[in-house]
Amino acid sequence: MRKTLGLALLALILLAVPAHAQSTAEQIAFAAYRHGQWDIFTVSPIDGSLRQLTNTPFEDTDPAFSPDGTRLAFASRREGNWDVYLLDLATGQETRLTDSPQYDGAPTWRPDGEAIAYESYQAGNLDIWQIELGNADATNLTAGSEAGDFGPAYSPTEPVIAFSSWREGSKDLFLLNPASGETQRLTNAATAEEWPAWRPDGQALAFVTDDLGDREVYALPLAEPPAAGGAAEHVTWLGRTDGPAWNPAGDAIVAVFHRWDGDQLMLIHPAAGHALPAELTGLTTIQGRLAWHPRAMLFGDPLGSLADSGESPLYTETIARSDDPNAEPYSLIRQNDITTGTPWLADTVDDSFQAWRQRLRREVGYDFLQQLSDASRDVGSYSENSQYASWHKSGRAIDTLFDYHLNGELVHQIAKENYGGETYWRTFLKCADQSGRCGRPLTANPWNYSARARTEIAPEQGGIEREIMPGYYVDMTALARQYGWDRISSYDDEKFGWTWNFIAFEYWHYQKRFETDGAANWYRAMSDVYPQTTLQKYFNWQKMRQMGDDPYLIALKGIPLPLEQKPWWALVESW
Repeated sequence: MRKTLGLALLALILLAVPAHAQSTAEQIAFAAYRHGQWDIFTVSPIDGSLRQLTNTPFEDTDPAFSPDGTRLAFASRREGNWDVYLLDLATGQETRLTDSPQYDGAPTWRPDGEAIAYESYQAGNLDIWQIELGNADATNLTAGSEAGDFGPAYSPTEPVIAFSSWREGSKDLFLLNPASGETQRLTNAATAEEWPAWRPDGQALAFVTDDLGDREVYALPLAEPPAAGGAAEHVTWLGRTDGPAWNPAGDAIVAVFHRWDGDQLMLIHPAAGHALPAELTGLTTIQGRLAWHPRAMLFGDPLGSLADSGESPLYTETIARSDDPNAEPYSLIRQNDITTGTPWLADTVDDSFQAWRQRLRREVGYDFLQQLSDASRDVGSYSENSQYASWHKSGRAIDTLFDYHLNGELVHQIAKENYGGETYWRTFLKCADQSGRCGRPLTANPWNYSARARTEIAPEQGGIEREIMPGYYVDMTALARQYGWDRISSYDDEKFGWTWNFIAFEYWHYQKRFETDGAANWYRAMSDVYPQTTLQKYFNWQKMRQMGDDPYLIALKGIPLPLEQKPWWALVESW
């Protein structure tokens, strides 16, 4: 009888506990863009299984597991501005932890699990704040610093915070003792150091070094950091890496590997030298910090993949083309509310452009894309400073203004990024509303590309990084990608290079390529706008060679090749 009652009681207890909260597992938490929104996900480093922890139309980023793995802190924009939230992994209950109208984000747990430190813009610049979970009052831990302090990371073994700061001029890593207020400088290089992440034993930090757009993960010993004469260990050679987190054993690091066409979570073993890292996720869009816990409570819905399926929910591309196979190609549609010399876009992309434009206007408070430098170009036009087979001719490219001023203030900033040896630019726009309800503070140094910077301060370097700009900004490049519009790299060769020719920068250029089987096909895009007679006249092998295009570029553009040039197809396809 007692045994029967005991089993019945156990069954009732199990029924009262959600199924997803009954077990724990080693998990890595991250923020990814999927189905038109940013949410928190986890991936198993053991079998690659995925789970979705949050699912709201608001942005959720920067996950941080509690020390016991039962809760998750994260940043979210749920009430119109950025705050720190808690997710109880046993019950699914979410709690808003901060309520400042200014930006609060990047939470990190004190090792006793009773307090959370985070970065905040409450005092007019980025500072490290802390809130006790049993007390609603928050404390500014870096109030004495007038420089930006951000990216806090609590040691897992003692109440000490690693963070990044400009307090010594360049972006360096520091340690902070919240009890005494004392700080210790860890790095002193001319490069920028950020994203500190503790090894589980508390004896070393992984971090990201940004060398004018090249981002790699390094590790330093706490006993003898670089600022005290020690040396940092180079961990990754991927080209652009962010958000490192250590595995529980302290012998491997997971990081976000940024490619020009997407992001991946990669697992790196520092002791393995130059061995290729392992892929934990396929290509997607990932941002912010990562969190790795050995026994986090399982929560959320299992996923088969992060890949999106179906149309983007952000817009509907309405196309007027007839189903008749003999009908005329798609039209170039005049954008009557756009100011530029040639305000035409292909019917296959104009709706996505307008949706991107309207979204950007809602985000920043002004119509940045209403006035363009360029849109479509005449099919036979030619310039020494642009490709003859330009995406502009297909109606799938736009050029923004070189600079954008609002009420006399320059609100357009760019930051340098390197991918696979090529230079790209990320564009930030300053919010018209600086109350904290729009955008985030910058942590990336903008690029000074003024004529003086390019000719006097840093000649032959295309300019130089400038100090961090105050205020709230929106990442225009990230928004563009959500609508399928991508940037291109700067030109950089002996004939035409961005370091000495301003026109080669191309930070203003965005295009929406026609893709088949994952590869861009410019000629197919042109076929949707012009009849074959026109294309054969202006874009054939002989004509392209006369215009100075290299054979590999002609093949990459998808232009039909003469029989004797067919080997170029095999060469290109092998890439």
